[in-house]
This record gives sequence, C-alpha cells and structure tokens, in this order.
Amino acid sequence: SYDPIRDVTPISMAVFTPSILVVNSELPARNVQELVALARSQPGKLTYGHAGTGTPAHLSGELFKSLAGINVAPVPYRGIPALLPDLLAGRVSMALPNMSVVLPLVREGKLRALAAISPTRATAMPDLPTMDEQGLPGFDVLIWFGLMAPAGTSQSIIARLHQETVRALTAKDVRKRLGDAGMEVVANT
Repeated sequence: SYDPIRDVTPISMAVFTPSILVVNSELPARNVQELVALARSQPGKLTYGHAGTGTPAHLSGELFKSLAGINVAPVPYRGIPALLPDLLAGRVSMALPNMSVVLPLVREGKLRALAAISPTRATAMPDLPTMDEQGLPGFDVLIWFGLMAPAGTSQSIIARLHQETVRALTAKDVRKRLGDAGMEVVANT
C-alpha cells in the first residue's frame, strides 16, 4: 500500500549478492550444459524450487527455462528456507536462490553450485563460472539490499545515516564477514 518512489527516501544501497544455480548433489549434472542436456532428455521431469510466484528465484527459473529452451517444472514454496529440505533430499532438482542463502550448504558439499547468475564471477566463489561463461549470455540476477527512510525525513538525518552506513559497511571486519557470506559491499548513495 505504499509507493516506493513517493513514500521512501534512499539512504544507501548496502550490499548485493548474485543468485546462483544450485542442484541437489546427487544430480549427475556438473555444469550448466550437462544440466540442460539432462533436462532436454527428460522433458518435464526435473523441477526447480522457488520462493513463491514473482520472487527473484521464480523469475530466474523461468528465465533459465526460456534461455535454455528446456521444460522444467516450477515448485513454489513459502520462501527459500522452506524449499531447502526438499532440495537437499532430492525431491526438487534445482533452485536459483541468492548466493548468501545457500553458500554454507555449497561449501559443505550438500548442494552443488553450477553457475553464478551475474555478469562477473562472485568474489565468494571465484571458481564458479557465470551463466554467460557457460553459454547463456545476458542472464544476470543480482539481489541487492538497501536502506530507506520515510519520505520527508530531514536531509541532514539522511546524510548522517548514509555516512554511518558507509562507515560501518566499509569496516574491514564487516566487509570480510559480509564477503564470507557471499555479499558484496556497495555502500553508495
């Protein structure tokens, strides 16, 4: 019931995190080309879980299907945390969530990351190729987080909040912690 242009004032884009394509570790595909070939050999059999209709994970899945020319069935959940047990158990074949949510599971080997859905490789996973590098150019889904204040907030307060946000986000320990979680600090206006 609010208008994001009229009702809020931006303070700072804080961080962004790329979405990534992850599969159940038992799925035989080791890269995007193998996943596409598997999906084409079994039309409609593979599934992708998403966080609900219209969410970035859902739209990413539909974009993947369109760009790759594959038939993969969407399975909606009430958020990414709700779909993870089914993805881990193999009841869902794949998902395209933001990296920060699944990075610990990828590092533990419980999920296999096939691609970063960003224009460049992610700092947290520099060995993970992008979708573009694997033959799907223009597939870019960055999730960003920012700070806003109610419209009409004094410019001096906005300036102070921005200054303190930048100071906090660029602190070495904060930047490292966010980076380890798969997030890139932006801290701009």
